[in-house]
Amino acid sequence: MRVYPFPDKIASREELKRDLLYRRIPPQDLAAIADRAWETGAAAARAALEEHPDKSIYAVAAAEGLAVEHRDVDKVSGSVRYFSEYYSGRKTIFIYDASVRKWAAANGLTQDAAEELILSHEIFHHYECTRLGPTSRQYTVPQVELGPVRLGKVGIRALSEIGAHGFSYTWYEARGKLPHRERPDGPALRNHAVNSQQFQSRDTAKKIFEDNPIMRALSGKGRMKHGK
Repeated sequence: MRVYPFPDKIASREELKRDLLYRRIPPQDLAAIADRAWETGAAAARAALEEHPDKSIYAVAAAEGLAVEHRDVDKVSGSVRYFSEYYSGRKTIFIYDASVRKWAAANGLTQDAAEELILSHEIFHHYECTRLGPTSRQYTVPQVELGPVRLGKVGIRALSEIGAHGFSYTWYEARGKLPHRERPDGPALRNHAVNSQQFQSRDTAKKIFEDNPIMRALSGKGRMKHGK
């Protein structure tokens, strides 16, 4: 039964399953790294509540020097609907109103309440860029795996989303604003942690593997087979 359109601490662990690097995380580490990311967000929310007592999340954005721009579009790319985006270089958060309206209706929220929740999610990403560092780097896995060969290190982007969930939940729980309408059939906000660099790295690694006999030998896949 869901009483909050962002996942709680336990449900937020599911974000890891949507990360492209999920299969590289040892099963015994999953809960621990997810909970650490959640607590990072929760701690950031508690600090923000102390720093900005009685301020709305919009006021927090203004205090941080962030511009919040609304665009009345339903932004969909592939199978992912975007509700908002944060551009650190421009210190701007874009909120896509038509997308938010769909999510608000699905979760029994007003447009204003939905926007506040989504804005708080992006505020956490701003904090990552300005004071916390990337939550995604709290845990790394090999960037490239070719048999026993492991190259580089890359963070888990889903951890950043879990941290943002922790921030939003804690912020609104402290303000007594958590929506209490039970909508077990309503879709939660899903922030798919798509790592486009992973696709590039995988393609590059494949080419290196195919072109380089040393890499093939190291992986054990370059051995010649004898027979008819």
